[in-house]
Amino acid sequence: MLPGWPLLLMLQSAPPPVMASPQSRAQASVLLVRGRKGKTRGQQGSGVVIAPNLVATNAHVVEGTQEITVRQGPRTWLSSEARMDWSHDLCLLTVPGLTAPVAVLAPVPREPGQTVMAIGFPGGRGPVVSRGRLRGHWHYGDSRLFQSDTAILPGSSGGGLFDDQGRLLGLTTRILTSGPRLTFSVPAAAVQAMAQRSDGGGDRPSDWVPVGGGPDLLERLAADPRNWPAWEIAARQWVLDLPQDEDAWRALGLALDASTRISTGAPPGAAAEALAEGVEAYRQSLSLRREAKTWNNLGVSLDLLNRYDEAERAFKEALAMEPDYGLAWLNLGSTRLNAGRHAAAVEALEKGLSLRPDEASGWARLAHCQRRLGQREAAAATMQIALRYRPLSAEGWLDFGLLLVDMARLTEAREVHGRLVAMDPERAARLQASLNRDRVIHAGAGGKKRRR
Repeated sequence: MLPGWPLLLMLQSAPPPVMASPQSRAQASVLLVRGRKGKTRGQQGSGVVIAPNLVATNAHVVEGTQEITVRQGPRTWLSSEARMDWSHDLCLLTVPGLTAPVAVLAPVPREPGQTVMAIGFPGGRGPVVSRGRLRGHWHYGDSRLFQSDTAILPGSSGGGLFDDQGRLLGLTTRILTSGPRLTFSVPAAAVQAMAQRSDGGGDRPSDWVPVGGGPDLLERLAADPRNWPAWEIAARQWVLDLPQDEDAWRALGLALDASTRISTGAPPGAAAEALAEGVEAYRQSLSLRREAKTWNNLGVSLDLLNRYDEAERAFKEALAMEPDYGLAWLNLGSTRLNAGRHAAAVEALEKGLSLRPDEASGWARLAHCQRRLGQREAAAATMQIALRYRPLSAEGWLDFGLLLVDMARLTEAREVHGRLVAMDPERAARLQASLNRDRVIHAGAGGKKRRR
């Protein structure tokens, strides 16, 4: 036997080293997060290790809790500090002695379509893996949200969204209880940015809505024009997935309404077709559940289609359900204005403004109605209120200046002109032309008097 032969046999027969799979590596960095509320109650979610002794989760997971712990398998660690970033629904937990591995960060995804996996502790069990694809990117304030079709169940909030190599893309946040293709994640970049800051997010704002705040948040996302192209695609998919979900149909109506505002290059009639389809979407939603908000949205679409009588009936349905629905009162007033019913419009607008006094557009429309009714002094006072709420509205200042000219309050009109010169020279020129015409008219009238 040759020297070293037994050793050679041993080396050949030894099993190759076992490499952890991307899924296993990702799972190892995801923890169960628990917080105590009072003596007996508690709440739980998920978290991801993003640095030594540092766990990221959602702010709403630990909001209002004490004695926050993280667990992995049989081991539990106590958090010594929780820093909040309420604007992004993030929380960073400092966990001394934590031994769980740190997640590797993924590059920012460029295009939808890549495979992803969501890992969390739904119901306190896990880590559970759900696979899917990245569906899109959404703007959320100064940050982004990733949309995926991974199934995210209660308790998964604050868990990780990973790419197919096990690298962290973001923290998962449940948006809807019923939208399987409308689950969102806060990007890892937002988590990194927070970790690099020394300050916290301060006290929770009174009007704070978490990223996982349900259909109302989806309407907030849809209100951002940057999201409109993606919104219709997502809403149509939602309707296909869940045709009996009233929120899905309402979302489609909102998306189609938004699409009309970006269809400037579309063929003639395309906007009207989108609005008409949106009307049917709202009606389908109402057939499943009657809600004042949906009636209001239906009324807006009908108004845009110049179907004023139907729009008025829709707003009245909303107000029958919620008599103090200020926005519906204002919309009812606007529809009456568009229909030429100025006295009735004043009544609705005044009611709406008593409930929502900071709506500058409502004050401007009320002023328009008052002017059409010959109530010029009242219209001027109302326009001043509108401009207090929207002082940078060049169109508002022009309307006010033209009204002052009409009322022969020329000194004030010239002051408005001076303001407009700095704000909007084109509108300033229009007001100057009106002042010039007024001077010519008064000069002509003065000449006739002298001839008498």
